[in-house]
Amino acid sequence: MTRSQFMDAFERALFNLPCKDGTYLSREERATALRYFEEYFDDAGIRQEDSVPTEFSNPDALAQQIVDEAEGGAPQENKQSEDTCLPFRSVHIDVCNAGIEFVKGDGYQVRIDYPEGIPAPRMEIREGQTLYIKELPMRRVFRFFSLRSWKNGMIRITVPQNAPEGLERFSVKTVNGAITLPALTLTELTCETVNGAIRLTGVAAEMLRAESVNGAISLAECRAQTKAHCETVNGSLALSGELLGNTHAETVNGSVRIEMQQPQTAYDLALETISGSIFINGEKQRKKVRTCNKAANAVHAETVNGSIKLEFSK
Repeated sequence: MTRSQFMDAFERALFNLPCKDGTYLSREERATALRYFEEYFDDAGIRQEDSVPTEFSNPDALAQQIVDEAEGGAPQENKQSEDTCLPFRSVHIDVCNAGIEFVKGDGYQVRIDYPEGIPAPRMEIREGQTLYIKELPMRRVFRFFSLRSWKNGMIRITVPQNAPEGLERFSVKTVNGAITLPALTLTELTCETVNGAIRLTGVAAEMLRAESVNGAISLAECRAQTKAHCETVNGSLALSGELLGNTHAETVNGSVRIEMQQPQTAYDLALETISGSIFINGEKQRKKVRTCNKAANAVHAETVNGSIKLEFSK
C-alpha cells in the first residue's frame, strides 16, 4: 500500500467510524490525525508513491483505535504528581506536549500534570545534581498518536525563594508548549519549543539561548555576560537588560524591540528588515544599518515582516 492509498483509506475510515457514544469525530479532530501522519511520513522520507511500513497495512484498524480512544470527544481528566526532590544544580528537560514553568517557592518541588492515558515523563536526579525529566520513548507509531496526546500537559518546577547562585546549565526543550523562567542566576540557559512562547524575567547567565518556531520570545530585564541568542519564525522578540557580548535577535514574521542598559557606543550594530522600519533611540534609519566601531559588544537583529526598535541608555 502506498502512502497516498493509505491516507485516502485512513481519511475515509475516520469520517465513517462512529465513537462509542454514537457521535463522530469533528472536522478538527480528523484534521489533527491526518496532519500527524502526513508529518510522520514527511519526516520518514516516504513519498506519496512509496510503500508504507507494515504497521500501516490496515488503515481501518488504525482509525478504529483512534476513534475508540476519542470516546466521542469526552473530556479527559488529568493525572497529577507532585514530588519534593533533592536540590539540583542543572536541569535537562526533553518532552513533546507540555508547557514548562519554573517558579520560586519553598524548597525544591516538581509537579507533573498530564492528561489521563498519556504516559507522564520520568523524573530523576542523577549525574551529581542534575534534574532529568524526559518522556518515555514510544516504539509503535499507532500507539504514540491519539487525540488525547494533543492535549498539553504541564510541568512546574519550584526552586527556593533564595535559590543558590551555584545553578549551572539548564536545557529546557518541548515541542508544544510555552517555557517560563523567573529571576535565576545560571551558568548557561537553553530554551527550545516549536509551538509556544518563551518568557524569561530577570534571568542572569553567561549565555542565554531561546528558540521557537511559532511563538513570541521575551527576555525582560535579563543579563547575559557573553551571548544572548533569540530566534523565532512567527512571533515578535522583546529583549531588555544588560546584554553583553553578542546579542542576536532574528524573526521572519514579527517585530524586534531591544532596550539596552549601555550606551550605543558600546555596540557594533548589524540591523536589517525587508518590510518594516528601523528606529534607534526613536530616530528612523535605513532598512539596513551597519556600524563597526570595534566595540566590545555587538547586536545583530533582523526580520522580514516587521520593524526593529533599539533603545540605548543616554
